[in-house]
Amino acid sequence: MSFEYKPVSLEEYNQTLRDSVNAYYTHAMNDPNMSNEDALKSTGEMAEQYLDAVQEFQETQEMGNIETTNEDVSIADNGLDGVDDSMDI
Repeated sequence: MSFEYKPVSLEEYNQTLRDSVNAYYTHAMNDPNMSNEDALKSTGEMAEQYLDAVQEFQETQEMGNIETTNEDVSIADNGLDGVDDSMDI
């Protein structure tokens, strides 16, 4: 079994979660074991989690961009292998 890395954009992640919330709402409203009030309450909770997840995803992407930038700078600052950068000149 192989794993193929496929990056996901913020828009794709957002739409996937939004579709899940909408599908859950439809399912909950059609569930004879759930009252409309319970369906709305549980969908509302799921929607809050969706919003939190999208925000966390966006923050993680932004931090990833910062870490990548910092990593590039730190690699450039290291210079040649075997050279001790900590020496005072």
